[in-house]
Amino acid sequence: MSVGSHRAAGLTHTLLFLFAIPSCHMEGQVRFEEDFESGLGAWDVYGTDGAFTIEPGDREHARVLVLRPNGDVHILVRGSEQWGGIRLEGEMLFPTDEDNYLGVVYNFQRRGSRMDFGNIYVKGNGSYLQVNPHRDYNVGRTLYSEYHVDLSGDDAVRIGEWTRFMAEVIGRECHMYVGDMSTPKLTFPFLELDFGSVGLQPRSVGGDVWVDNVRVSSIVEFTYNGLPIPDSEYDPGAMLTDWQVLGPLPQTLDDAARHPDAGHPWRPFNTDARGAVVTGRIVDSHGPRSIAYFRTRVRMNRVEEVTLHLSTIDDLAIWVNGRFHWFVDRESRAWYDFWTNPDHEGQRIPMRLEPGQNEIVVRVRGGVYATGGFFARLEDLETDVR
Repeated sequence: MSVGSHRAAGLTHTLLFLFAIPSCHMEGQVRFEEDFESGLGAWDVYGTDGAFTIEPGDREHARVLVLRPNGDVHILVRGSEQWGGIRLEGEMLFPTDEDNYLGVVYNFQRRGSRMDFGNIYVKGNGSYLQVNPHRDYNVGRTLYSEYHVDLSGDDAVRIGEWTRFMAEVIGRECHMYVGDMSTPKLTFPFLELDFGSVGLQPRSVGGDVWVDNVRVSSIVEFTYNGLPIPDSEYDPGAMLTDWQVLGPLPQTLDDAARHPDAGHPWRPFNTDARGAVVTGRIVDSHGPRSIAYFRTRVRMNRVEEVTLHLSTIDDLAIWVNGRFHWFVDRESRAWYDFWTNPDHEGQRIPMRLEPGQNEIVVRVRGGVYATGGFFARLEDLETDVR
């Protein structure tokens, strides 16, 4: 069976068990409990005036955490970076009907001034879940547009009401629960980070979110072992996935695009299991090294007029065989099914490839809101070029 015939969760866990097991069957060591009665001494707080406690006048929630949007804000459970597989659970409340969310932060890692982490958030006034990895603190939700799940019925988020939430994280995979704790609402296996701290995050702007009764436990396996949610079918074999990267760089180095074999230190770069070139792994958003070049090679038997089909949330510059060829403007979202779904069509760039080996070099820039990747596929007018 080819890689492309697998569905998302088949890449990370077995499909032998198709039903959820109640969470009480999988309890592990309790690592951390917090009711916020003693303040935030057990948390590392990042950002200004974005995390504090209040007494809301509720008998069942005497003191609660308030996460207030104020730019880049998050709080991390101190010492959690080495805990391995964890289950983080708690209660949340959105007190006002305005743009607000609670993000569960996982596998948080700091490299110098750069901060990278997984994030799945609950949108309060929209009542939905969305995957939103951060790379150098730049949000990445538009690269994972298929990972959006509406919350409805008994599991809908209602303004002014407390709602349970839970995240289970093992390695690169996270399962997110809201309301019903027996089956996750979303499973996400495509983060490239294997370990790190866990915590919480509000939206960068908008309304507050309240949190109470947080508990973190160790786990060695997921509660849920069923089909992925959502169950998207990927075909990375249809994409250009054999890439090298040069960077990150503090400024452009277009000689690398004009003369890619002229001693430049290219290194291998792996796409994700969907076939996405996740550029946010390389370029800085907040830092100075915001430029990178991505290179792929295509061998042809004869001259071909072909089409480079792209779905991108980065602004791209493209060189073909050492000559500048095209600028590509970023789109609002990148879609894995851009080549089969006319609603997610992407952009098509014509190009001429010569007999023998052809060099395609793509330049990207970081430092742009909600960007960080592209999908690329090479096509001709009649048949696919694989």
